[in-house]
Amino acid sequence: MTNITLSIPNDIYRLMRKYKEINWSEVARQAIIEKLLRLKSSKDGLTKEELSMLLEIKGMEMSREEHAAEKEWAFLRKIKEREKKRKRYLKELEKR
Repeated sequence: MTNITLSIPNDIYRLMRKYKEINWSEVARQAIIEKLLRLKSSKDGLTKEELSMLLEIKGMEMSREEHAAEKEWAFLRKIKEREKKRKRYLKELEKR
């Protein structure tokens, strides 16, 4: 892991010293990772590993449940059927 140096105002540093139980290096590391991954997600998207890392930082978990293909196909059929109904309804409205 690479080390970096951060500069912060003296008054912030004095305040940080009051909370010695906090690992400020970890706080900064997580903030940097979160910001980078959010920027990357909006431009390039995230890999599964990057998404997992972002969710971990936010205290969330990625669902490990895989959806069965049958559920996906049933959902797609339902969408197509609703689209057909919508088109029929629009045609009826145009006739009026």
